[in-house]
Amino acid sequence: LMACAAVALPLQAQKPAPAQKLDEAYTKLIKEYTQDPRISTELVDHMPASDKVPSPLKFFGRIPGTPGELTYAKDIQRYYEALAKASPRFKYWTIGKSEEGRDMVLLAVGDEATIKSLDKYKADLNALTDPRKTTEAQARQIIKTSKPIYWVTAGMHSGETGGPETLIALPYRLAVEETPLIQNIRNNVIVFITPVLEVDGKEKHVDTYYYGKKTGKPRPPLVYWGKYVAHDNNRDAMGQMLKLTQNVNRTFLEWKPTILHDLHEASNYLYASTGTGPYNEALDAITINEWWALANAEVTEMAKRNVPGVWTYGFYDGWVPNYMFFVAHAKNAVGRFYEVQSYGPEIVENLRLGAFATSREWYRPKPPLPSIKWGPRNNTNIQQSALLIALNYVARNRDTFLENYWIKNQRAVNRGKNEAPYAWVIPASQRRKAEVADVVNALRR
Repeated sequence: LMACAAVALPLQAQKPAPAQKLDEAYTKLIKEYTQDPRISTELVDHMPASDKVPSPLKFFGRIPGTPGELTYAKDIQRYYEALAKASPRFKYWTIGKSEEGRDMVLLAVGDEATIKSLDKYKADLNALTDPRKTTEAQARQIIKTSKPIYWVTAGMHSGETGGPETLIALPYRLAVEETPLIQNIRNNVIVFITPVLEVDGKEKHVDTYYYGKKTGKPRPPLVYWGKYVAHDNNRDAMGQMLKLTQNVNRTFLEWKPTILHDLHEASNYLYASTGTGPYNEALDAITINEWWALANAEVTEMAKRNVPGVWTYGFYDGWVPNYMFFVAHAKNAVGRFYEVQSYGPEIVENLRLGAFATSREWYRPKPPLPSIKWGPRNNTNIQQSALLIALNYVARNRDTFLENYWIKNQRAVNRGKNEAPYAWVIPASQRRKAEVADVVNALRR
């Protein structure tokens, strides 16, 4: 299905892009902080001006990618509230509390008519989820008129700071810029953004960073980010013991996003997830091909722009079902992630990667450079560019992604009717009844 996705599909009419004034001060800082011009694209090397919507520079007094600076989750949330007050292209709400009582939030971005009709699109996606209630004819009509939701999340791992910084600037650009690519995204995709998942750990990490910067003393190590958990908070999709997982799962079940995309930092330049295999056999083959369609679009488009070090395939297996994004693709949506070169926020004058990371491979035809000057703006440039390419790809092929979602749900129902196992039997006569109840309730969630 995805192989022919580039064939012309019906899209909303796009207005000609008007001449748009740039925010000259912001654009100057982008160029100043980009440590290597090869790690940038025409999509992010500037920032449009707005008289109504506050830019990150106006709100924070600095831009994402400023060397030596990090942003608290509470301040990103204040900025999102300001965006939602300034423009009808946003809607902002909370999706739950953390263990320490901090808000987790969501910002929706789209054209004004879409944001006014969010409940309609929620109903559409819920209808496409259940072929027992929705007829084929009804589904085909929904596919023609509805829009996919692309949910971008970041800040799960508190030491990985580039994702939240990237997601400070992305919603402003999506709402303000009037290029054909941004109009296409805004008119044909509903973008959901949760800038920080582990809000408790984010505040602790920024605290310790500024403690070290101000005092010159070693930064205190963070044994935990959240309550008794650190990096393994991304291994909670089955147990769902953590508030961040529970809140994401509950929000996912309410809205049925078509794609859930988590931003990480644990690789060189930019890795777009597909996985090496073996792929989990419970996943529909369409999902696997959607992983590849999106990653190939990103790798190809970034290569066209001559950006080095954007690759796929060789990072994780695509099987293990405990990662958070299994909340999506185990429910017939698409779960994916990026791994990006570290944000810092300090500048690395001569970043050198090992031979394995810089070798030319079939899945990495334009590898990272032997050495490069790297800084936080490089991080935000490369992943914001790739995100815009992915969003535009989904916007161009919105009917296909919605149709794929419908087909996968049909297949899931048919498997339950026609293929063993039809059910799991949990014997009642057990001594550890509380644990049995926990298992049953986990399965229900």
